[in-house]
Order: sequence, then C-alpha cells, then structure tokens
Amino acid sequence: MGVLSVLARGPALRGQLTTARCVNFCQRRMSGHETMIITPSRWQWHKFKDMFHFYLMLGAIPLALTSFFVNVKVGPATLTQIPEGYVPKDWEYHSHPITRFIVKYRYKNYQEMYERKLHVLHVEDEKRQMRLLETKIKKVIADREDVQGYSY
Repeated sequence: MGVLSVLARGPALRGQLTTARCVNFCQRRMSGHETMIITPSRWQWHKFKDMFHFYLMLGAIPLALTSFFVNVKVGPATLTQIPEGYVPKDWEYHSHPITRFIVKYRYKNYQEMYERKLHVLHVEDEKRQMRLLETKIKKVIADREDVQGYSY
C-alpha cells in the first residue's frame, strides 16, 4: 500500500525525485567541500575560435600591412601625357597600385581572351567540317556499296 500512496501523490513527488537525481549527477563534491558543476565539453568551440582567429590573423595582418604600405609609400597614379608612339598596357589604365598588380599578374588582357575564344571557335568549326565530310563519305559508300573495308 505504501507504493500506491507514493504513486497517488503523482507528479509533484516525481519532479522532486528527478531534480534530486540530476543534482547528484550534475554536481560533484570536491575534497574542499566545493561543488563542481559538470557541463558538456566546449573544447570544439574553443578550438574553432582559436583556429579561426589564427587563420584570420595569418591573412589579415599581412594584407593590412601591405595595403597600408602601398597606400602610404606608392599612392594612386596620376594622369600624365602619353609620349609619341607609346602604347599603354592594359594595367596602366588603373589608378590604384594594388589593382594594377592584380590586373597585370592575375587577369588576362582583353585581346588575348578574344584571340583564345576565336581559336576555340576555329577548332570547333574544323570539327564540324570533319563530321560533315565523314557523313557525306558514309552516305556515298552506302549508295554505291563498293567499299568493302571502310569499317575496319
């Protein structure tokens, strides 16, 4: 009967038992009579923060120093008269030194890209002409039926 009276009291007692059990598992008594609260590990979060800050600073500090040095020491380009017979390069039209560096060493100039595209179109046109010629030859062979070993 004692068990039934405990069950009859219901949720109030069950809530107290659950909290008491959690207190026993979530806290641990230390030798100095202080309680240590047991929490899930935050090692991954701290590792992520450390790595993020490390790589951010690994990239941000050199870029900031380079940008500062270029802006203070070199500065933006100024407009001057073009000498007779001189054709300016593509990167010389940009005023900022970092932009000029990127355009000079990273991007291709417009004329080179145009000629590359023309070459690709020329190769595709040659392939198309070869396919047309091959279909024409196969049609003539099929019409005349006089070539025995074309498929070999």
